Amino acid sequence: MSQRRSTLDAPVDTDPTVVGRRATRAGLALAAATLPLVVGTVAGMLVDAPTLTAGVDAVLAAAGTPLVGGYGRAWLFHVGALGLLAGCWLLGAGLLLDGLFD
Repeated sequence: MSQRRSTLDAPVDTDPTVVGRRATRAGLALAAATLPLVVGTVAGMLVDAPTLTAGVDAVLAAAGTPLVGGYGRAWLFHVGALGLLAGCWLLGAGLLLDGLFD
C-alpha cells in the first residue's frame, strides 16, 4: 500500500534556504579542494629559494604576475588562489542565505 503525502510543504529548488545549503556545501568543497594547491605551491616556492627572503619575494612576484598567458608556479598559484577565493565567497553567501531565511 503506497502512502501519498502532500508536496505543498516540500522545499522548492529556488527556496533561499535550499540555495544557501547548496552554496555552503559547494563553497566548502571548493575551498577544501584548492587550499592544498595554494599551500603546496607557496611551500614549493619557499623551499626552492636559497633564502627565506628570496622565497617570500618569489611568492610576491608570483602574486603580481598576470594570470592570462602565465605558466609554471605563478599560474598554479593564481588558479589555486582564485579557486580558494571563489570557495570562500560561495561559503559566505551560503551561510548568509541559510542564516537569514532559516
